[in-house]
Amino acid sequence: MILDFKCDKGDMLFEFVYEGFIIGGSLIQQKNLSGMRRELGLMEKFESISHEYPCGKKIIMDESKRKLNTDGSLQIHIDGPEFDTLYNYVSSVPWSTGISLRRALETIAWLERSQKMSA
Repeated sequence: MILDFKCDKGDMLFEFVYEGFIIGGSLIQQKNLSGMRRELGLMEKFESISHEYPCGKKIIMDESKRKLNTDGSLQIHIDGPEFDTLYNYVSSVPWSTGISLRRALETIAWLERSQKMSA
């Protein structure tokens, strides 16, 4: 499946998918080795289409906030287990009520549409 961030809301979608991945993943208390490898693979894919904020902002602990690149490929290819991990992490984040929640739900709907388009 392909997640294509080259669209009008690409920056916002990337922000919520990436930050949801980081925050949601940090909420998981126990992880097995295959799950950790899957997380690392997803992280590398996110890093390939983004860069760290120059100001050094952090999401949590040592994870830097990232921004979608402006040129080059803005797509990542993920498999079913990677999608499930990403979807579960993003949907488990306790997003604040208001704009954050609205954008999170838009992002989750976008993930669902991306999955259906790949099926």
